[in-house]
Amino acid sequence: MVFIACALSGYWITLDKTKYCNAQVLEISFLKPLQKACFKSTQHTEETNLISIWINGINNFEKQILAERNDSNQICKTFFLGTDRFGRDLLSRIIIGIRYTLLVSLLAVAFAVIIGTILGSVAGFFGGKADLVINFIIGIFWAIPTILLAFVILMTMGRNIASIMISIGLTMWADIARLVRGLVMTQKENYYVVASKAIGNSPFKILFKEILPNMGGPILVQASSSFALAVLLESGLSFLGLGLQAPIPTLGNILQDQYTQAFNGQIMQSLIPAIVLVLLILSFQLTSGLLRDKYDVKLKVK
Repeated sequence: MVFIACALSGYWITLDKTKYCNAQVLEISFLKPLQKACFKSTQHTEETNLISIWINGINNFEKQILAERNDSNQICKTFFLGTDRFGRDLLSRIIIGIRYTLLVSLLAVAFAVIIGTILGSVAGFFGGKADLVINFIIGIFWAIPTILLAFVILMTMGRNIASIMISIGLTMWADIARLVRGLVMTQKENYYVVASKAIGNSPFKILFKEILPNMGGPILVQASSSFALAVLLESGLSFLGLGLQAPIPTLGNILQDQYTQAFNGQIMQSLIPAIVLVLLILSFQLTSGLLRDKYDVKLKVK
């Protein structure tokens, strides 16, 4: 909930409210956490549309200039997590980076759930040649290395949100399809399905209006678990330079940019993005476990 709240709040809670939190002041690069810097007070032509600021940040801004020590007309800012090599506020970029990481992961999981649910349902309900063909396709996707598949898609479609979403979703849909296939094969033998067939309902109506609504719990658990994997894959692709490109921040490219600071003696700045990423993945794993305990009937039977 904390990560989601930070992602939704976005530029409302960041110290740097410029688009992508990309206000660069090279004079304060590599500031340590909790250090302050004072700037000359300038008149900014900021946008007044709060919705636009919340979504996109402020597009028009002037370069910040460090104030003299005795300057009375100055504004001091505390950089709680320090700054990076370009003098950008690290905390602000992490907050917006969480937003983009969660957005890409959410789209990828939604894409995987839709594809996996449709193909798994068809394979489990109709069986026969449809089951053989879909299982063959699943086997092909399982055999292709994740990074290789993502690399081919990104090089073909370009490095944007849509292509990253598709590349990550295509690596996860097979697991969801196998789960849905097994659930449908179990559910279609129940009496309510036999009764629905007896009154003349079409196969697709039985499948999507009778069977699938009864499988929401297991699919939700699998989607929650896949969300953690999607966050890890997106961060890995961004770390390798295959994700969203600068200046758009994600946890992966922030980690790529910061880890070199460990060799300059600034270990804390290099560890902070990694710690945030680990906590984000751990939170979704714990959520997946809680959902499994709630919806898994077998765990309730003693």
